[in-house]
Amino acid sequence: MKTTERRADLCAAGLDRRQFLQSGALLGGSALLSRYAEALGLLQKAEAGEIPYPLAQPERVIYSVCLQCHTACPIKGKILNGVLVKIDGNPYSPQNMLPQIPYATSPTEAALVDGKVCPKGQAGVQSLYDPYRLRHVLKRAGKRGENRWQVISFDQAIQEIVEGGYLFKHVPGEEKRYVPGLREIRALQDPDLARRMAKDAKKVARKEMTLAAFQEKYRDHLSALIDPKHPDLGPKNNQFVFMAGRIEHGRKEFAKRWLKAGYGSINWFEHTTICEQSHHIATAQVSNQYKKGKWGKGKHHFKPDALNAEFILFFGTGAFEANFGPPPMAEKITEGLVSGRLKIAVADPRLSKTATKAWKWLPVKPGTDAALALGLARWIIENKRYDARFLANANKGAAQADGEKAWTNATWLVKLEGNRPARFLRAKDVGLGNEHQFVVSQGGRLVAVDPYDTKRPVEGDLMAAGSTGGHAYKTAFQLLWEEVSARTLEQWAEACGLSSSLLVEVAQELTAHGKKGVVEFYRGPVQHTNGYYNAQAILTLNLLLGNMGWTGGLNAGGGHWHENGSKKGQPYPVTKALHPGGLKAFGVPVTKEKVHYEETTLFNGYPAPRPWYP
Repeated sequence: MKTTERRADLCAAGLDRRQFLQSGALLGGSALLSRYAEALGLLQKAEAGEIPYPLAQPERVIYSVCLQCHTACPIKGKILNGVLVKIDGNPYSPQNMLPQIPYATSPTEAALVDGKVCPKGQAGVQSLYDPYRLRHVLKRAGKRGENRWQVISFDQAIQEIVEGGYLFKHVPGEEKRYVPGLREIRALQDPDLARRMAKDAKKVARKEMTLAAFQEKYRDHLSALIDPKHPDLGPKNNQFVFMAGRIEHGRKEFAKRWLKAGYGSINWFEHTTICEQSHHIATAQVSNQYKKGKWGKGKHHFKPDALNAEFILFFGTGAFEANFGPPPMAEKITEGLVSGRLKIAVADPRLSKTATKAWKWLPVKPGTDAALALGLARWIIENKRYDARFLANANKGAAQADGEKAWTNATWLVKLEGNRPARFLRAKDVGLGNEHQFVVSQGGRLVAVDPYDTKRPVEGDLMAAGSTGGHAYKTAFQLLWEEVSARTLEQWAEACGLSSSLLVEVAQELTAHGKKGVVEFYRGPVQHTNGYYNAQAILTLNLLLGNMGWTGGLNAGGGHWHENGSKKGQPYPVTKALHPGGLKAFGVPVTKEKVHYEETTLFNGYPAPRPWYP
């Protein structure tokens, strides 16, 4: 290993012995300080050439995963004398090295190869040895907000949490406050009873069963409910809320098994809309599929194929910040920029690091991302720079016939009520079929369409409006055009604080690369009360480009290895097989998540073209 590389590792561990001795508190104890000093001594000897470089030995390497952010990059921790002194990327992973070393590579050889990892990942050493990290259980010793705490034993914490009681009688004003414990809150404990009550509570909510009938059937168990008059709220077990914050797969499934199936509470949740839920909900709804008489769940995340894309427009994010951790994306974007394969533009109120490398920076006025997206959409539609062939495909059969990866509802007819769009027109409404078929216009002739029909390909008119059987209608694409054309390009540009000429330049470049032009968004546009609508508008740009699922386009790949045995070959089925007789958690979660909307809207109630995946 070169001397400069050794010095880089030594700097990460700390090069000056005296500085390390002066900051012994950072290591949390004299024993650890001693081991760290010995490790530093070994590194200094290696620097002087007295001994072989110890961190290149495979027995000094532990492969793990970084949890400094939720990207969870694979890492290699380098250990000396039981002390972590350096963190690097795992070279076996394409997330940290592109291309990665073959999996068959010997650990002895792999120890000599370091993958990339971001500064936050390298700071895992400091996180591990942070003197202020919590190492004991703390209990509030004063009034709320006084920031007074006392250390208690783990056994005392378990006892108080489970059994409850007058836990704060030492705090003035709280002497008589009784705190119920987890044992008391877990009022519903019979798995069979929980399943039956959950099923019937749902019937009451749907008015398929009267409240009186429910109360009579479960008269001996009503005390287990939060409110016997509202059984759909679920059992008292739901009064225990588990808020994980950011939690990754594996731990996530295990925690759900424990709280939901073990304890019986519906209230397991992690990050909410302050993070990226509006992003996930928007992508799920824009890719939602109608199959077997109901809307599905859709896909929760899309990313550009950065290795093959030719143009990427970033909204409120980039390759180097405000996105997932940089190791998986930074190299792809950097390679594309250096080689000339890729151009990027960045819409962001501030001049971000990614924006400094961009072909164009669009300093959009905060909160006007949707205005920018709709302005771009107006120019694209007005100048017929959209992928009409892709958008005309109304079902799977038509998409397959055209060699497309997906299809949309752009041509589906939408019923108008009071000149406002309502639900999609069904074939049953106009005597052409059943409730589960939709309708398109073909030169003015109405035709029923089944989204998943592969034997009868159906294409439709993008622009159509009319009425039949007392039902006024317009296509989803027609409604989109009417919305974006309600303002001039100059007005859209003014709304977001940009020049109309800049919008034209970006729209021209975006549409000049066919299916290898992509629009990417993440943190910036979605972390607002209107984040869902911002996301819908931005996603619609990708639909106009027809890039869904294509090489160089917007893709729904990636995901997580769900360590719960839900997929073939996974070793730990923590959900069902390892938990026979688990409780059925039911009720309304405190976060009101998983509310289902039958039909997605884009902006001010207007339906958006939506992709459909085979």
